[in-house]
Amino acid sequence: MWSTKKGKEMKKVFFVLTLLFTSNAFAATGSGHAQTELETPLKVTSLADVTFQTIAIDPSAGPQVLTMEECPATYVCTGPKLYGFLDIRGAPSTVVHASLTGSTATLSDGAGNTITFDPFFRGAPRYETLNTALSAGGALSLNVDGLLYLTGNEPAGTYSSKNAGGSGYQITVNY
Repeated sequence: MWSTKKGKEMKKVFFVLTLLFTSNAFAATGSGHAQTELETPLKVTSLADVTFQTIAIDPSAGPQVLTMEECPATYVCTGPKLYGFLDIRGAPSTVVHASLTGSTATLSDGAGNTITFDPFFRGAPRYETLNTALSAGGALSLNVDGLLYLTGNEPAGTYSSKNAGGSGYQITVNY
């Protein structure tokens, strides 16, 4: 069929082509793996609202900024005060980042009059962010204080972020 010399060359070509198309040398399969770690979802619960004392305003004093610890000499502050109390739950002994940055609350008397409240975590110094670990039981308790901005011209009434026209502050907590 093939001449001897040409036949040998054709056999070599045929043999090489057979190796190219039937060999696994140019293709392979394998497998890979994946993994992830799932954390316990964080839960934030407000157990107590920030409650300032009853404040008697002297309009002639002009604008004032109050904290839970400080009442201007021109105002009269009486009665109990209560720091806000936040309960945070998550993965035990895991570091969390908590932030009140950029968050304010609007306290309203329900009739269109408002006061601004600027929250911060209670401590020395005052801070709006913190990085801390949850306890071995997965809990963290935070107290909230803040600044109350009064113009001195607010009409008497009960001002709350829960009244119509009010809004609460926001806390952000993440791992």
